[in-house]
Amino acid sequence: MEFDQFYQQYPRKVARREAEKAWARLSLQDKQKAVDALPTHLKYWDIKGTEREFIPHPATWLNQGRFEDELELTERVPQKAVAWWATDEGVMNKAAEVGIRPRAGESMPEFKARVVEGVRRAA
Repeated sequence: MEFDQFYQQYPRKVARREAEKAWARLSLQDKQKAVDALPTHLKYWDIKGTEREFIPHPATWLNQGRFEDELELTERVPQKAVAWWATDEGVMNKAAEVGIRPRAGESMPEFKARVVEGVRRAA
């Protein structure tokens, strides 16, 4: 792969001349490693949601041998949002927010109804 092909795939287009110099200093073996590693790094930055400004300059990536970094490609698993009223813990936390305490002998459904009413009044 020639430098132009590498640079075209690299997501951050800055300091091209420095990147070309770094590329020229690499051995053929390291150029191949860089080429082989780039798709993995692209995927890693995507999975991690890396903002473009935090992706290293291509010269930095090459000069520091970042293509040899070991990356964890575990996908982010979005946590399901659970409504506060769906769990006892959520009801208790919301009650504390609006200043409602459980009454002695009150069942959770009764307490929850009071919390819901308190939230409505607070809104």
